[in-house]
Amino acid sequence: METPYGLIAGGDAAAPGVPEIKDKLLELQIFMKSQTSIFMETLSQLLYMSRIIYFFFRFCKDNTVVPAKIVVCTIEVLTDVRRQRAVAVQLGGGAGMKLIDPIVKEIGFQFVIPGTLIGQEEAQQLQAYMQTQRTKHTSFTIGIQLQELLHTESFEHKTCTKSDRVFFPRTKCYYSGYYQAWSPVSTVGPGGRRVNYNIISGTSMSCPNVSAVAAILKSYRPSWSPAAMKSAIMTTAIVMDNTRKLIGRYPSDTQATPFDFGSGHINPLAALNPGLIYRFDSTDVIDFLCSIGASPAQLKILTGQTTYCQNPTKQSSDFNYPSIGVSNMKGSIQVYRTVTYYGTGPTAYVVKADDPAGVQVTVTPAQLKFTKTGENMSFRIDFKPLKTSDGNFVFGALTWSNGVHKVRSPIAPKVLSL
Repeated sequence: METPYGLIAGGDAAAPGVPEIKDKLLELQIFMKSQTSIFMETLSQLLYMSRIIYFFFRFCKDNTVVPAKIVVCTIEVLTDVRRQRAVAVQLGGGAGMKLIDPIVKEIGFQFVIPGTLIGQEEAQQLQAYMQTQRTKHTSFTIGIQLQELLHTESFEHKTCTKSDRVFFPRTKCYYSGYYQAWSPVSTVGPGGRRVNYNIISGTSMSCPNVSAVAAILKSYRPSWSPAAMKSAIMTTAIVMDNTRKLIGRYPSDTQATPFDFGSGHINPLAALNPGLIYRFDSTDVIDFLCSIGASPAQLKILTGQTTYCQNPTKQSSDFNYPSIGVSNMKGSIQVYRTVTYYGTGPTAYVVKADDPAGVQVTVTPAQLKFTKTGENMSFRIDFKPLKTSDGNFVFGALTWSNGVHKVRSPIAPKVLSL
């Protein structure tokens, strides 16, 4: 049975003798005006939100006294540490906390007491409720709402390598609200408690999960190089969410691009048996660096010895990478790739090209026939521009399939002229 607790605004929770901070209202409005593009669309919304924040504002810091109440607190500036608000409420005897964060994006935080994070719209509703229901109590419950869709954050990775032939990120992996095993020795993350599982967020959550997939691949395929494992992870990645729609960009839900999610969302099971892989070694890397203008001195930093480039250098777009990026296209261009077969018995792979807007893609040969595992076969990709792309990259994909495996590579050309 749920226990009802009183609900109190942070502005009413300060201990005796602690002054109100009315002088911070103007400071807060000035700060939020500078962040208008982040918080809200119009000045009227801005001023209304600042009044809401002031309603809840006054503490949830030191000297908060709120025995057995749920305290409504707020984030004042972007650098505020959310957990410190909960600590202040806990020390004051509070039963729980509702924390208003104007830029909340469904990212979970661990508090030392029961708590929930709400945004601007919910704060407006809560203020209206508290102003009309001050004498009533409310029950505080905690739940987890699972995200139905894969999504990627709104910032785009449009910075490529110097040659723009290799683009980032390579794959996408969850980093928001990740539920996973947790060492009970560490009590900081789970709010001072000892737990075996925990929910935390942050981009650093992606790295250990991808690293774990690489470790599994290495144990299953001990002869594979890092390039082979990278290829397996990239070419088997998923570009659809669990409603069978293309991955969207958060929070607008507009269609994301390879500059948002790379090759797609990581699929560990499929990566164990990718069918085909794109391999490259240190010589290929040196050839690629030479193609984008690396000097002997720069190459020596990498190799540890004096290294000279071939003359002429190879075309940078021919670097045998699992994705294909071509910038500064001036007319038609040919790109070459080589794949290695890993499977059982003879098989044939047929290609399917999803043409980027305004670019015709042709692959020769259109079918690759393999007789044994470890066999290599090369193919040529012809890019023919039909119109310029107005200085923007356009996106497509190249997929090889034998009816069992699908080996997908994203394509990103930028057409400057025909």
